Order: sequence, then C-alpha cells, then structure tokens
Amino acid sequence: MSVIAFRAKRPMNYEMFRPLHARLLADARMKIVLYGKSAGRSDAGLLDLAGALPARCRPNWLAKYTRPDVLFSADFLMATKRARTSIQIFHGVSIKNYFLNERIHDYDHVFATGPYMIRRYQEHGFFEEGDPKLLHVGLPKTDRLTDGSLNRERFLESHGLDPSLPTVLYAPSWGEESSLDHMGEALLRALAKMPLNVLVKLHDNAYDVRFAVRDWSDLLEELTGPRFVAPNTFDVIPCMQASDLLVTDISSVAFEWLQVDKPLVFMTFPNQLRRWEGQADLETWGRRIGTECDDVARLPTLIESELASPGRLGDVRREACADIYFHVGCATDAALSEFYGLMNLELPQASQGSAHTT
Repeated sequence: MSVIAFRAKRPMNYEMFRPLHARLLADARMKIVLYGKSAGRSDAGLLDLAGALPARCRPNWLAKYTRPDVLFSADFLMATKRARTSIQIFHGVSIKNYFLNERIHDYDHVFATGPYMIRRYQEHGFFEEGDPKLLHVGLPKTDRLTDGSLNRERFLESHGLDPSLPTVLYAPSWGEESSLDHMGEALLRALAKMPLNVLVKLHDNAYDVRFAVRDWSDLLEELTGPRFVAPNTFDVIPCMQASDLLVTDISSVAFEWLQVDKPLVFMTFPNQLRRWEGQADLETWGRRIGTECDDVARLPTLIESELASPGRLGDVRREACADIYFHVGCATDAALSEFYGLMNLELPQASQGSAHTT
C-alpha cells in the first residue's frame, strides 16, 4: 500500500487536493493521510471544517516524523522532507506570479498549470527548457467549471437567489493589496444596492484574526438578503460557475474565471502591487482580460455595461486561458495520469470520473 500525504494550512488549500483525493479513494492501493494547520496551530480540525473526504487526519506537527510515498502540497512549505516523492500542485496563478519562488526546487515534481507558468519559470532562470520536473497538468480544482457537474439554477435557488437575475460574484484577495482591505465596506454596500444577485466569497484569511483588518462577518450578515448572499463555503468554484460577472483584484480567481469566459472587473488603487514589484506581470495578460475600476462609485455602471456586452473581451480571454491552463475541464485526469506514471503503477479503471458534484 502506498501512503499519500497532503498538508492544508487553510481550508481552501484542501480544495486544490480534493479532486485528486476523490479519485484516489477508488484505489485500494492508496492510503490517504491529511495533515492540518490552522491559524498558525497544528490542528486537524481544519480538515473537518473543510469537509475533507475520508482519510486519516493528523495535526501538522506529526508530518515531519513521517515518510510517505508521495507528498502533495499546494503551498511552498513542506510538511515533511522525508517523502520519497514530493509534488507541488499550486493553489492558483495570479498577476502576482507567486509561483516564482525558489522553494519550488524543494519539490521533485511540479504539476504545472499551463504554458504561461513554464515560460515564466524559464524566463526567470528557475528551469531550463524541457526540464522533466515540469509536468503538463493544469488545475484540477477548476474542472467542475466546465465538466457539467454543477447546476447554476440549483445552486442559486439553494441560497435563496432568483436564477432569472444576473449574478455578480465578489471574490477578492487578502491583505494590503486587496480591494477588501482598501475599499471593502463601500464596495459591498454598493453591490448590495444593485438590482441583481450578489455572491460574496472572501479569502480564508479575511476571517483570520491574524490578518483581517476587521470582522467582515458582521457586515456580511447585515447585508444578507433576497439578492445578497455570502455562502458558507471555502470552495469558490460553485459560486464562479453560477455567476455572470466577477469582481476581484489581484486574486488567482481572476485567471480561474477565464475558464467560464465571462466579464470581470478588476478593482485597482495606487501602489497595489508594490509588494510584488519585479515579480508581478501586467504585460502578458495582467488586467487585459477584464475592465479596471479605481472608484467604487463607478462600479455599478461598469457592471451594467459589461453585462450588456459579455463577449467584448472574449477573444483575449480565450487566448489567455489557453496560455495559462493545460487540460481545461480534464486536469484531474492529466494529474492522475502523471501521478500513476511517477508511481510506476497502472491507472485503475475505477478512478475514471469525478466523485465531487454540487
């Protein structure tokens, strides 16, 4: 039996692994062990909070004493350096180019998301062209955006929203460069006044007292109503699939949104990318895939305009999507094919098909 380990330090990290976990459960040769770290503490309870699939769950501190056959990780800190094989699966690609991190060399293999990532690694001297460590996979987390497993009407109705109305999703980043910290209350109140559905999915750290500038839960509860909902979930994918327009900033959801090929609005402000100077990329795709807004007062008008012309930037979005992602809609298949190849094992028939639907 092969032991497969994964560490989550935030619930959303687990969402990166969930599609692989669901399929590995079908293989009796695999034993899954999940390690949790929550708000800086070793805490397997985070995995319950995330609704993790069946597995042996352990606090993070135990991981360093183990020697799993494979360690999957969605962030750069390694739970254990004793794994026989380690695989970086990433937690998203964004304008920040966070993946340009020297710690990528700690991993034996990289499940690259697309040509763009590989090209940037080569441009910055991280890898040579054709390096076998870079495997062409994509982002399994986003398969459900296009594989037909989600139902827009059912999702909206389950949250008390009218499916006949346009739906806007607000999904910001976190920290000093986020629109939430910079203009969050005014933005949320402006959205709540619009005659359409609003879904709000904040970053996990927006609810972490170590990082949050305020308790956003109180404001979201105040604004919640027949057309405004903040679903109690760490999984943004159903919200994205059900929405007609995205409002974000420098979050990786902006690039994930490319897979649904719909309008988006980037909230901007001066020095927003100061912390990422020299690493952020606004030249290749950046904000070309959407419309920029630096004033909350203009946001309702921009949203109305973009909803009226949803195909306006379609050519650019589709070109960007093809560059940023391999295997759109079937990245989980690609990941498992690479995984079983690395393990020198035959891919089981039972693992074909997703076990996660909403």
